[in-house]
Amino acid sequence: MQGDVRFAVLGPVRAWRDEAELDLGHPRQRAVLAALLVREGAQVTLEQLIDGLWGDEVPATSAQVIRSYIYQLRLVLGRDGTGHIRSAGGGYVLEPGPQLDLARFADLAARARQARGDGDPAAAAARFAEGLELWAGTALAGIPGPYAAAQRARLGELRLSVQEEHLAAAVDLGSYDQAAAELSALVAGHPLRERLRELQMHALYGAGRQAEALEAFRQTARLLRDELGIDPGPALRSMHQRILGTDPALLSPAPAPPPPATPSPPPPAPIPAQLPADIVHFTGRDAQLDALTALAQNAGSAVVITAIGGTAGIGKTALAVRWAHQAAASFPDGQLYVNLRGFDPTGTPVQAEVAVRGFLHALGVSPARIPADPGAQAALYRSLLAGRRILVVLDNARDPAQVRPLLPGSPGCLALVTSRNQLTGLAAVDGAHTLTLDLLSPQEACDLLAHRLGAERTAAEPEAVEELAELCVRLPLALNITAARAAARPAFPLAVFATQLRQARDRLTALDTGDSPADVRAVFSWSYRALSPAAARTFRLLGVHPGPDATAPATASLTAVSREQASAALDELASAHLLTEHAPGRYAFHDLLRAYAADQARTHDTGEEQHRALRRVLDHYLHTAYAADRLLRPVRMDMITLAPPRPGTAPEELADDKQAWQWLEAEHPVLLAAIAQAAAQGFDVHACYLHWTLLTFLDRRGKWHDSLAAQAVSLAAAQRLGNLAEQPLAHRALGIFCGRLGSYADADTHLRRALDLYRQLGDDAGQGATHFLLATTRELQGRYREALVHAQQALELYRAAGHQVGQARALNAVGWLCSLLGDHQQALDPCQQALALYRDLGDQMGEAETLESLGHAHQHLGHHRQAIECYRQALDLFRTIGHRYKEPVTLTRLGDTHHAAGGNDAARDAWEQAQAIFEDLQHPDAEQIRHKLKALA
Repeated sequence: MQGDVRFAVLGPVRAWRDEAELDLGHPRQRAVLAALLVREGAQVTLEQLIDGLWGDEVPATSAQVIRSYIYQLRLVLGRDGTGHIRSAGGGYVLEPGPQLDLARFADLAARARQARGDGDPAAAAARFAEGLELWAGTALAGIPGPYAAAQRARLGELRLSVQEEHLAAAVDLGSYDQAAAELSALVAGHPLRERLRELQMHALYGAGRQAEALEAFRQTARLLRDELGIDPGPALRSMHQRILGTDPALLSPAPAPPPPATPSPPPPAPIPAQLPADIVHFTGRDAQLDALTALAQNAGSAVVITAIGGTAGIGKTALAVRWAHQAAASFPDGQLYVNLRGFDPTGTPVQAEVAVRGFLHALGVSPARIPADPGAQAALYRSLLAGRRILVVLDNARDPAQVRPLLPGSPGCLALVTSRNQLTGLAAVDGAHTLTLDLLSPQEACDLLAHRLGAERTAAEPEAVEELAELCVRLPLALNITAARAAARPAFPLAVFATQLRQARDRLTALDTGDSPADVRAVFSWSYRALSPAAARTFRLLGVHPGPDATAPATASLTAVSREQASAALDELASAHLLTEHAPGRYAFHDLLRAYAADQARTHDTGEEQHRALRRVLDHYLHTAYAADRLLRPVRMDMITLAPPRPGTAPEELADDKQAWQWLEAEHPVLLAAIAQAAAQGFDVHACYLHWTLLTFLDRRGKWHDSLAAQAVSLAAAQRLGNLAEQPLAHRALGIFCGRLGSYADADTHLRRALDLYRQLGDDAGQGATHFLLATTRELQGRYREALVHAQQALELYRAAGHQVGQARALNAVGWLCSLLGDHQQALDPCQQALALYRDLGDQMGEAETLESLGHAHQHLGHHRQAIECYRQALDLFRTIGHRYKEPVTLTRLGDTHHAAGGNDAARDAWEQAQAIFEDLQHPDAEQIRHKLKALA
């Protein structure tokens, strides 16, 4: 009888029998297993598996494919024990029991809640921590399909809720410093989550940092208002008032100090795990792997820097990634990875400061804590690595200058650098150990082919295998491409492929340009010529795509074909190993292949054809990003008008703000690259407007440095256009993000420049929008009276321009700033004027939000009847609009007002309605409502 199988879904989907990890197959097969595991013993029908894996694009053979996956999984997992998949009523059941990390996590969380309810916060915190340690990254990482995506979101929310409960228990214990440190990272990732903000304020106050706690409330109130048009909820406001009143109940009894011999541990820091997936078909390089392991043994006493050099396609990245996975356990504080794109054919390597900021985000630093100066960023990065054991993989570096800001500065860490260049400067100045890769040995090359094609097939034709190895110059990239082609035609003798490749090499030797060895170009050419015409054209035109990766919809616009045709071409290219599907639906080039594709485009496609293709894909990204921004922020005061997309362009259709956010999250690296390429290729209008479409997303994600860099490119493009109307937009955006980063002097400079340009243009609405931003900047500095003056100027200018939307927003700003200055009565009139404007405009969303603002002002003034009426009207509008989240928020405030007025029955009714909706949304605020109802009872 086989032993039980342990399963993990709180990270990559994995399984072990005893201590041996099982090979669960490719991502779609793992997706089937994941669907069974997440149901925890419940039946999953065949139709549910099909829908969960393919959604609306179900292949005709879907049922057979699912049955094949089940068969393969049964072979791996066995037919007894906890890993057994059994058939049941037209579907399948897998009962993992306690051998599933998700079940263990749920059990520990339940026991922790019980302990907290029993008044034992120490036991609660310990059990919450034990459960959270089970997580190894994003749940169901790398698993494709709509069901996996939905479960990732659900499990991510579950994890965050337990993190909140864990930190609440820590605050109960009086562990304020530790809780504040952890909350800083969580709040940066979830800035609109009020429960986290409430806990952060409590922890900061408990740690003796009252001013920071109050500043956290001000930042949160501003963010909620700017992004969602709402005010802080009652729990957050109550915490604010209790801190202002120095409520002694906020301070728990100090925990007993630890014994002197056992100092308190430092606050836990985020543990990054950024390594790419391990290389499935890695072969050979045993000596190099051993050498790296030997060097790593010195990391405890000194910083170890290892530079792996070698020609393109030699397998530097594969070696680095394989060894990094093998050595990951030796670096328990995390693994950082970045592709520096030092030799990308687009000529846009990653700047060192951009890579540093990415590492700072991974290490839990909030955007507001990242210094503006690149040198200060690098110093902060090195400080965070000090005293920790972290592996830093710097892939595809161009030169030492790009690498040095990313190197650790203290013992315990190891930096692994790959580059085509020798990087002798790192060896001479920084003490790097160099390791130069040569071609695979003849035996290693043959072993790689055997691993890819099967030992039986290669053993039958040893001479052909040896010839293929030599024709591919024993270069891993070329060998893998050749193996992919041979694997796709299992009935063909290998000698046929050797003959074809030999002929291709002979033809290209005379044409060798020196860009890459003729033998390697022969492999590329041989595979390229075997493509269908549609796939070959797609391959060529992808050479002009901005990168770093592409999807089927974008490729359809690039090539002016249907998405189905584009998807088929991408699949063909991936099967030929000319592209890599590095994430579900996202395809990327090796840079040698990108260069070859661009070369083929120059040979076979006219300059005009390439220009039109680039224009189409830029149109695709611009129009889709514009639609996404409209969903995230329907009303903007600086609207732009786009020219229609060129024929053949098919922008993506986004259903709602959630889908818009997901699209921008996935595509923003491409969009940033597109801005740079648009500017470089003379598409200055695209460079200007692409950044405009990204402003909302980059602001909400806290990617303010990225926005500043892109905006500098956009501003230069606007200046080249000589169109004054575009330049103040760029200056305003620079002002926004300089203000976000605390560079208020720079923000003021850009906003003043925007004002001057708008005055030259005679644009009153533009001047009004800029004064509105100056008001926001002054508010960030706590200069409320100056902010009020700018808001009033904005209102006057909007009135002069007849800009009603701007007037409504400015009136709300005036009212809000009056409230910040303590004049709640004075806040009522501008809000009432804004309400009238929104009603004239027929803007139900603006009307509802203004009614909420009025309700809030009346509530602070003790006008309970008026506040209740405002909230009820707002509630009716939110229900009409179908704003599912705003509805329970308003119900909560309505209940609060009823409660303050002594109407406990009405309060209970409103809160119970709010709780039901929050629970339906699986929103954590449901817990706050439960507490209100419990206190009321």
